[in-house]
Amino acid sequence: MPTPFSVSVVTPEEEVFSGEAELVIARSPEGEFGIMNNHVPFLAALVPGLVTIVSGGNRESYIVPGGFLEASGDADGYHVIVLADDADEAGDMDAAEAKQRIAQAQSDRDEDIDERAEAGMRAALARPELGRD
Repeated sequence: MPTPFSVSVVTPEEEVFSGEAELVIARSPEGEFGIMNNHVPFLAALVPGLVTIVSGGNRESYIVPGGFLEASGDADGYHVIVLADDADEAGDMDAAEAKQRIAQAQSDRDEDIDERAEAGMRAALARPELGRD
């Protein structure tokens, strides 16, 4: 049986989960990954989706719109911290609702990226060109 480690899921408003787990599963832009005790130190940006915490026979999943996951520590103090703007327990909803919430989070994220890109383009276009007389 894998050795448990400390896990926290935190939003700006509250600590949504705090406990021990043998495995944490999440998704980054590069794909899905799993963290077990003594994994190499790890920092990942999260994309909208599920963060699943496995402890014994229990699985708790949270829908996050994105955020970061940090894993570090030694054998005695290994921990995983998930920092997310929001985290809703997926166990309280059916699969269709969970998929819809993840799709909405992805859509919201894409809109934010588009707005930032447009603002960057407008700022670049507003700058006077250097070396122009």
